[in-house]
Formats: sequence, C-alpha cells, structure tokens
Amino acid sequence: MPGLPPGRTSSVKAQDKKFILQTEFKINPKRAIVTTVSLDGQVIHKVEHSYPLEIETDEDFKETEAAIVAQHESIARKIIVNSNDFIRQTKSIKISRSDRLGVIPGIAYVANVEEKLNGENPPMVYQQARLIMQIGDAITATSRVGALKIAAIISDQGKFVLDRMEEHGHLVTLKNDADIGSIITEIESQ
Repeated sequence: MPGLPPGRTSSVKAQDKKFILQTEFKINPKRAIVTTVSLDGQVIHKVEHSYPLEIETDEDFKETEAAIVAQHESIARKIIVNSNDFIRQTKSIKISRSDRLGVIPGIAYVANVEEKLNGENPPMVYQQARLIMQIGDAITATSRVGALKIAAIISDQGKFVLDRMEEHGHLVTLKNDADIGSIITEIESQ
C-alpha cells in the first residue's frame, strides 16, 4: 500500500483578512477529504467529502492526491469570491468543542464519550474513559482539588486525552507520532 497522501495548508488573503485553509485525508472513522477554514484562530468553515476509493496502488494514490488538491483549491477560490460571507460567519457560528479539538495538529479523532457508550458494543477505551471520569468526579466531590478537566491515557490501544473542559467528556485519539504534552497544552488553550 502506498500510504496516505499529504495534506495541504495555505493562506488566502481577502478583504485585509488572512484565512488559513487546511485540507487532509482522513481514514478514521471513514475515508474522507476534510478542509477547515480558520480566521483569527477560529474555525469558521468545514467541508468534509466522503471518499470511497481505497488507496491500494500508486495510481489510486495520485488520484486521491489530485482530489485533495482540487477540494483545497475550490475552497480557496470560494473564499476569494465570497470573502464577506466567510467573514460574517465568524460572528454567527458557534463551533462545537469537538470541532475545535479536531483541528489541533496531532489529533486523529474526537468522540463524545457518552454518545459512543450509548452505541452498540462500545469499544473498551470509551468504557475506560467513563471510569476515569467517575474517578475524577469522586475526587472532586471529596477534596478541594477541583474538577477533572484533562486526563492523559496511554494504553495498548494508543494515546488518548480525555477532555472535560465543557459539560460532555470527549475522548481525543492522538496520532502515533503526536507529543501528548503539546496536545494537552493546545487543548487547554482552546
């Protein structure tokens, strides 16, 4: 297998504003090409297109790479033509915690723990995350330590960060080469 094609990052200047575009190919939970647009550090737009083709040959790799470039350039053109609409979105869009976490470099996947646990046959890692949240709640209730906000998990299944900065717990799956300390610092600043 030739691996995964590289993503693209660029900036587009329109109306004295600098928009940052990031396009990448994701395989988890499904194959998709995802482009996020940020303005002033806030994600204001996200486009995700399912991608049914498996990357098994060099030709598949090149075709997928071309699709990433095409989507990235299409969004860049839309920003240039409709920059006022994108700027207005910064005032009207409330970005979910999950989406804000999902664009942090080094993060592979973000899931709401309770939603995963309510599904059929939830993976063990979500059950472990719930137990960690319960331990954190018990410590909070019996001490002056304060509420559990972030917990790092390193297991046989991978590296994870449990985020409880808002009401719902999110389990953040890290990429293999991600630095867990840097990710936690970035999560705290969100």
